[in-house]
Amino acid sequence: MRPVSQQNVEMVRYVYESGLIDRDPEELMKLASPDVEYVNPPYAVEPGVRRGVVAVAQAMRRFAEVWEESRHELREMYDCGDIVVAAVSWHIRSRESQKTLVNHEAHTWTLREGRIARFEWGQDLGKALEAAGVPG
Repeated sequence: MRPVSQQNVEMVRYVYESGLIDRDPEELMKLASPDVEYVNPPYAVEPGVRRGVVAVAQAMRRFAEVWEESRHELREMYDCGDIVVAAVSWHIRSRESQKTLVNHEAHTWTLREGRIARFEWGQDLGKALEAAGVPG
């Protein structure tokens, strides 16, 4: 039997490598707990916390509709037990542009009993790791 933290890492890796994070959010929500939380940072277009699979899927869908192209590339993962922090390159292109932009983000996944309980994104990997309990 694999340790729980290794199962958490494998689930998060699957979310990126399968492209699940870039597809229909309802598919991603099949891996979530009913009380899942989605956290946008204060500097996001729509900051704040969404709770529950319906609200989270709606927020993710609304955000994705803005982009002609949106693809997350997993660069590195940090196993913090029930929390997995992912360093991600997010490739985006708006509907009005031919130019693809790349944002470097830190995604923090909290897993509980094999389900996604919380997803939070930001742009500061150091802060994400510190919040997950990794000493700086």
